[in-house]
Amino acid sequence: MLHNQLFHAIGLMSGSSLDGLDICYVRFKVGDSSFAYEILQADCIEYSNEFRERLRNAPNLSAFEFAKLHTEAGNFFGKLTKNFIQKNKIENLDFICSHGQTIFHQPISGFTSQIGCGAQIAAQTNCKVICDLRTGDIANGGQGAPIVPVAEQYLFSDYKVFLNIGGIANISFSSENVIAYDICAANTVLNYLAKQKGLDYDKDGKLARCGAIIPDLLINLNEINFCKENPPKSLGSEHIYEDWIPLFDNYDDSIEDKLATMVEHIAMQMSESIVHSLQSAENNNNRIGGLSTIDHRLLITGGGALNTFLIERIQQNTKLQVVVPDVLTVQHKEALAMAFIGLLRILEIPNCLASVTGAKKNAIGGAVYLP
Repeated sequence: MLHNQLFHAIGLMSGSSLDGLDICYVRFKVGDSSFAYEILQADCIEYSNEFRERLRNAPNLSAFEFAKLHTEAGNFFGKLTKNFIQKNKIENLDFICSHGQTIFHQPISGFTSQIGCGAQIAAQTNCKVICDLRTGDIANGGQGAPIVPVAEQYLFSDYKVFLNIGGIANISFSSENVIAYDICAANTVLNYLAKQKGLDYDKDGKLARCGAIIPDLLINLNEINFCKENPPKSLGSEHIYEDWIPLFDNYDDSIEDKLATMVEHIAMQMSESIVHSLQSAENNNNRIGGLSTIDHRLLITGGGALNTFLIERIQQNTKLQVVVPDVLTVQHKEALAMAFIGLLRILEIPNCLASVTGAKKNAIGGAVYLP
């Protein structure tokens, strides 16, 4: 480990909710056995409707058009990052780590695909770029996801239970062994429903709060095969459009009622995940630190953490103390995590954990492009 060395990095995150490119400029201080961070600048650059639809329709492209979009997305991400660097007059920058936009995630078939060419980002920014973070883990038999828990373990050590609510909701438990997995669809479905009311999203969950749960729909949602699978497991956007969205399209109820039902589904699945993991801990000699519903807090981040109605329903469904941190951390934690995952790649420290993904071994993931 490098004692008290400083690194300046930018993390780029484009999530399954397709709202925009999250850019986070971070200073890391590396100690003998610890890491400290400070977010210096952060922003989320909203995508145009045209670009958002291109990403949404990417699974249907020909091989030629798909490869073209991969390059164009990288060029676009690079230009946005260059503008961010210039706007904030950033002079110290050791590397950029980009997650890319997940188009296909099929670990059972042995592959995952995140577009946004790293070479293009490096050329645009004249900076070292780390990307393609998941494929090494999948090559070793893992799910390739979630990957944020390694950052939670090092950077948020005061907490043991984490819930991230983005386009997909995922949970992690951090102790000697980190266990994490995707729970269910989240903002991807909530935003899909809100758009039918002419809104980008349901601000504060106001529409959902006015709705009533549709019992049959809630049962059908909770019976989705993915929700009943045991971890390790991970979810791709294509699964949401195959398994979740069609269920809502089959009902003629109001959008408010559908939103209320989806919120309850997320809260229930999260609660069941905690109960399942606590039982697993007891059955495996407390391998996740003897978690109990009494002495642990639940740190919630991601865009869904700002949905006050959803947070209320989660609090109602669990006995853990729900903690929503400052808005900067809520909105940019995943981009912060990407920057940190890039740092681990530079330091040649495992950044994808086998205990999370089910791989044969921990992996040091990420391809490196020099400018």
